Amino acid sequence: MICPKCGSNAVYDQIVHDTTVETQQKGFSCSKACCGYFFFDVWGILCGLCGSGKTRTRTSTKQRVVHICQTCGNRF
Repeated sequence: MICPKCGSNAVYDQIVHDTTVETQQKGFSCSKACCGYFFFDVWGILCGLCGSGKTRTRTSTKQRVVHICQTCGNRF
């Protein structure tokens, strides 16, 4: 492989891991409120708040190959 910047053949490959973290917070649930209203009358609407404030975390990792020139340090 040849470096596009300086034309050198001294190029090596490196695997890079890109990690992203997403967090999501729960809020009011209409389905829980309807069930609570059915079973407990008006006070059951507060059942829609059960479980709110909890967070859910999702992590994803991707790998990619980066070519690095040993002569000029160019990454491509």
